[in-house]
Amino acid sequence: MFPRTSSVVIGFGVALLASVPLMAQQPPSDPPPGPGLDIIKGSCVGCHDIYMISTKRKTHEEWAATVALMADRGAEITPEDAQIVVDYLSQNFPKGAADTAPSK
Repeated sequence: MFPRTSSVVIGFGVALLASVPLMAQQPPSDPPPGPGLDIIKGSCVGCHDIYMISTKRKTHEEWAATVALMADRGAEITPEDAQIVVDYLSQNFPKGAADTAPSK
């Protein structure tokens, strides 16, 4: 009986240690304010969590393509507002930036 108990304890210990990096991660910070964020909250968060959006990193062209795709899929956004969102996202969440801290 001791060997079985020992393997259960070892398995539990391994699982606990494997979860430590997950617990150490900081939650995403709130995205910076701005007119783009206001539009995102009105047009995008009905389908997407704000942190799902703000943790992505893309070039200006990639953000433009993503916003255009979402508009094609039914996001209610005017072309003018779409440009504001693209500018906001590409300024605050550019490709190559750290995934947890938006640039200011």
